[in-house]
Amino acid sequence: METTTSKTTASRSSALLLDTLEAELEEYETQLLELNTYSNELTHKYNEKVEFQECLEKGRKFLAAEADGASSKLDTVNPLSSAYGAPAISEDGMQPLLADASRGHSGASSVVHRTLVPSCSGLASGGFKHVIEGEMKFSSTVGILKADEKSRFERMLFRSTRGNCFARFAEVERPIADAATGRPEFKIVFIVFFKSEVISAIINKICDAFGARQYPVPDHLTLGNASQLGLIVRETTSELADAREVLLKNRELRLALCSRLARRYSEWKAVVLREKAIYHVLNLFRADVSGMLRGEGWIVASAEVDARTLISQTHAAMDLAGASMLSQVPLPWPVPPTSFDVNEFTYAFQEFVDTYGVPRYKEINPALFTAVTFPFLFGMMYGDIGHGACILLGGIYLLITHPAYRRCVSSAGENEMLGGVYASRYMLITMGLCAIYVGFVYNDCFSLALALFDSGYLWEGSKGSVAGSVDGGAEANLSAPYGSTGSIYPFGVDPAWHISSNELLFFNSMKMKTAVIFGVVQMTGGIFLKGLNALYFGDRAVFWLEFMPMIIFDFCLFVYMAVLIFTKWAINWDRRQLMGSCGIDGLTFDQRPCSDGDSLKHKCALNFGGETGGCAPPNLINQLINIALNPGVVDEPMYSGQGSAQSALLAIAFLSVPVLLLGKPVYIYFQHASQPASASQPISTQIEMDQDSTSSEDPKSKEVHSFSEVLIHQCIETIEFVLGMVSNTASYLRLWALSLAHTELAQVFWEKIMRTAINANSIFFVFVAYSTFAVVTAAVLLAMDLLECFLHALRLHWVEFQNKFYKADGTRFTPFTLGQLSDK
Repeated sequence: METTTSKTTASRSSALLLDTLEAELEEYETQLLELNTYSNELTHKYNEKVEFQECLEKGRKFLAAEADGASSKLDTVNPLSSAYGAPAISEDGMQPLLADASRGHSGASSVVHRTLVPSCSGLASGGFKHVIEGEMKFSSTVGILKADEKSRFERMLFRSTRGNCFARFAEVERPIADAATGRPEFKIVFIVFFKSEVISAIINKICDAFGARQYPVPDHLTLGNASQLGLIVRETTSELADAREVLLKNRELRLALCSRLARRYSEWKAVVLREKAIYHVLNLFRADVSGMLRGEGWIVASAEVDARTLISQTHAAMDLAGASMLSQVPLPWPVPPTSFDVNEFTYAFQEFVDTYGVPRYKEINPALFTAVTFPFLFGMMYGDIGHGACILLGGIYLLITHPAYRRCVSSAGENEMLGGVYASRYMLITMGLCAIYVGFVYNDCFSLALALFDSGYLWEGSKGSVAGSVDGGAEANLSAPYGSTGSIYPFGVDPAWHISSNELLFFNSMKMKTAVIFGVVQMTGGIFLKGLNALYFGDRAVFWLEFMPMIIFDFCLFVYMAVLIFTKWAINWDRRQLMGSCGIDGLTFDQRPCSDGDSLKHKCALNFGGETGGCAPPNLINQLINIALNPGVVDEPMYSGQGSAQSALLAIAFLSVPVLLLGKPVYIYFQHASQPASASQPISTQIEMDQDSTSSEDPKSKEVHSFSEVLIHQCIETIEFVLGMVSNTASYLRLWALSLAHTELAQVFWEKIMRTAINANSIFFVFVAYSTFAVVTAAVLLAMDLLECFLHALRLHWVEFQNKFYKADGTRFTPFTLGQLSDK
């Protein structure tokens, strides 16, 4: 469809809405940035005050400890002084600060004290120096440093000042926030004493290099300033409390502002997404006459009337008559996208198909058939009344709780995994129903047979059915003549088979043949769908040169195989074996003389040929193999002329293969050759692999293939079909294998856990065994085996069924919907 709209009309309301929103957001942004800036400044100053307080506390302890120890250390001499003498003056004229008192201090004041002060050299040697206090006065600096930098910092001080310093360190007990980064770190407080301005500059450079921050702690070597230091500590503590109060108030303001923004975030996001999506669509429009915009797109045919009505209502509401119009684009069109109307039941099955690939436009949708065959094939593998009932109850629970889940989604958002489980609620219900149905056919309920009707077999000692007890090895006989109503169990498998010694042999034969029959039926249905697609699109080449050879090949070999299975089931082999026996009167069934030494072929009255003459049940596996390996020879025929019929079918099947291989390429070649020279290309043809009836959006972009490429492609298709029919038929045997595995696992769990506990005749043992049985059944059969059967059924549809007619290269129709933007 083609849409034309006015530029000014489309942008007027959107621009006003976005401008208003932008102004509002800028105002909020300005407020938040101001609060953040103020918070960063306050936090930085607060952290500096915390460090300053630590420096004050530790500095006061440093000096108090030195003052207390001064009197006890008088007249103490460095033990290394006599050994090494006074330190020499260095080349740059800097002499160690803590030199011996005997080196020229005669001009000191009247009161002179000698006190012991450790030097930086004492960090390494443990020695001491005499210091004359009087005219000499030390300078000091106090700062804070990362704890892990202590050793390097101390070593750098000693080397850079040549020992002309005295440093003390104290660890901060708790981690404090770094004033620069704000990260909590363990720190140490240091105090360094020095004499020279040169050393002061060196220490400042070292502190800068190590990221150590220095703070102006008052110099109170004279203890009279102790009260002043305490006053400073109290003031700093008060300032810290005030700064903390301001920081908390700033945080509350920012939190309140962010809360207001968060409450309106969803609303603003929806507005921005909607306007952005609208602008994105408008960018796809092209400029047209009279300041109009023109755009082309797809619309579902059934929604065209609603779209026109909506446009008219919008014009009337905004008083903009003729601002836009909707019209149909003339043919030819590009390849349309595919759209399907789904409901809550079909949604999950359509998603299965779309996961493999989207159908082409107007191609047969496999989801319609998947909704029927998928649950049934699952039931064939999972067939058990009890386990199927558990799945059914789970699906019903999801169905009942779905409204509550939708209310929860509308308030808290959707969980993708839980949403997928609820979306498959109807699928689980149908899977459970099919598993229960097939469980009744198999007569299995938690691996136990149900005697719903009277059995058609009787043992000696039984009471008209499977009740009572019989000895092992006893034989069962029909309770009524073969083929009569009394000999046939009303529905499903007779429970007598579940307690017979050849139970496994019987169920293997039944389930294997059933799997093959359903596989052939589904594959044949897929081939018929290919023919229907070709008829719908009017593609005669595909119908006559692909579909017809395929269906002939399928009927001649695989449908015939299913017919043989039904034929063997329908024959009364008791009567046929009687026809091949020699009576007590020495006569055959047709009154010919015979003896016990005669061959079955000689005694059989049917005379169908082979080694049995048709009077013995055949081995179908060998018979099917001999169709191809030994044509015309049937050792155990079931009807007259079976060998000739099979040879004719095999020949027809072989003749269909060359038609499938060469028919379409030759047809395309002659079709190209019959075109006029001006309208044809040089010995080449345009093909879209199995999509001859549709055209791409840009005809010039089609690939041009030579005749050899067409032939190679058809050769691949032929090989894939012929070999695929064999492998796909074998693949359907998974229906038998997984059903057998499920039954045997359930039987093992019952016999090894529950039956053992019941035979022990202990209530406690039965309780424990039942708990174990329930857990194992839920974990293995209701979880693992459920998923296994689910995946195998899905594989049968994707590979064995859909590849017969379905190319999965379509494009999903994704309409522009404002309602979906808020969900993203």
